[in-house]
Amino acid sequence: MAQIVPEDIPLTSFSILFARYKGNLDTLVKGAEYIDSLTDGDTVLISEGCTHHRQCNDIGTVKLPGLLKKYTGKTLNFEFTSGAEFPQKLNKYRFIVHCGGCMLNEREMKYRMRCAKDADVPMTNYGTAIAYMNGILERSLNVFGIHE
Repeated sequence: MAQIVPEDIPLTSFSILFARYKGNLDTLVKGAEYIDSLTDGDTVLISEGCTHHRQCNDIGTVKLPGLLKKYTGKTLNFEFTSGAEFPQKLNKYRFIVHCGGCMLNEREMKYRMRCAKDADVPMTNYGTAIAYMNGILERSLNVFGIHE
């Protein structure tokens, strides 16, 4: 979208809007910057808050892993969770990418983020990670008057 939407028109994503709404945006933006630190063999947790029926080319299980591998050029391992399923022990992961959390309340998202922080595992969300890897995160934050 960024290529076809003129620069003077605000551009952001669902996940970024939800992160701002739930008060998690700063932490998730900082988490996205960790993508550049991933190394061969790192395990990435991709977690969804809902249990929808996955489609072909699902964003969480297909598109995000593909984009992360392409962007980093690294051989990464991926694990996936959905719904109420969120690992209690996160220290085996080097990075967490979470959905926007529309089906989770603010308390649950903050709990998951606290777990990641306590385990010293950087965390971001789908839209923030995608914007970062596509070089449009700063533009996606400008709608809030925030600059990366």
